[in-house]
Amino acid sequence: MSNSSKRAIWLAVNSEHGDRLVEIAQEHTALARDLIVNKHLTDVEKESYKALIEQLRQERDMILQQFEREVRECGKGADEPTPAGNS
Repeated sequence: MSNSSKRAIWLAVNSEHGDRLVEIAQEHTALARDLIVNKHLTDVEKESYKALIEQLRQERDMILQQFEREVRECGKGADEPTPAGNS
């Protein structure tokens, strides 16, 4: 699991990357569920699913790292987002 701060996650989800992050979560969940539920998957299919899940994790982490850097550079390491108008 990613070690991103709550603020970085909040910023990422509310950015132009938000829709993709939701898609990644949905794809990851569907693949993980199929791995657990579908007892007819071959070993090759299972490995393929696991590789896809890892790719999704890497993409998610790459997006979140951009916002983690932004949080560090701004010096706002708070775990909670600042409400609008309270900068």
